[in-house]
Amino acid sequence: MNEFARVLGFNLLGSLAARLPARVGAAVQLLLILVGSLLPLWPLWRGWIRLQDLLAYRSLWLALSVIGTLIRLRTLATQTDTTRFFALHYAIMIGILSLVCGIWSVILLAIAGPSGGWMALLPMALAMVLANAWSLVDGWFLRGGRELARLWQVVLPGYLRFIPVLLGTIAGAVLILGGHPVEYQLAAAAALVVVLTVIDLTLAIASFRLTR
Repeated sequence: MNEFARVLGFNLLGSLAARLPARVGAAVQLLLILVGSLLPLWPLWRGWIRLQDLLAYRSLWLALSVIGTLIRLRTLATQTDTTRFFALHYAIMIGILSLVCGIWSVILLAIAGPSGGWMALLPMALAMVLANAWSLVDGWFLRGGRELARLWQVVLPGYLRFIPVLLGTIAGAVLILGGHPVEYQLAAAAALVVVLTVIDLTLAIASFRLTR
C-alpha cells in the first residue's frame, strides 16, 4: 500500500480488504454507502430529525468528499503541473465553498433548533466515514485505482458532489427562514438524501468498473 496511506492510518482496513475477494470488497462498499447515505431516511420519516439536522449531517458528507478528492489528487500515480494546479484550485475553491455551506448549515441548525434525534445519525455517520475510507483503501490504493484513474476521473466527481449540497443548503435556507410548512422541508430533505445516495452509488460502481 502507498506510504501516504500508511501515514493516514489505513493499515488495518488495508489488511482486511486484502483478504477479501474483489466482489466482496465491492459489496462492503455498497453496504456502507446504503447505511451512511440512504438510511437517514428512516429517522427523517419517523420525525426524529428534520431538514436542519440533515443539512448539518450532509456537511460531514461534503467534508469527507473534499478530503477524499484531495487525497486522490495527492496520490495519483502520475503527478504533473496540471495535477498540482487542480489540487490547489480544488482545495481553495471547493474547500472554501464547502466551509461556507457548513457554516450556513450550523446557522440554520441554531435558528431552527436541533430535533433531538442526533443519536440515530451517529451509527450512520460512522458508516459514512468507513465508506469513504474503504473506497480509498480498497479501490484506490489496494486495487490500483491510483494508477488507472485519469485526472478528470478524480476532479469531476469532486466538483459534481458539491453541487447538490450547495443547492440543498440554499433550498434549506429558503424553507427554514421563510417559515414554509414542515412537509415541504421534509420533502426537500428526502430528495437530498436520495440524490446524494444515487451519486455515491454511481461513483462507487464507476470505481469498481475501473479497477476490476
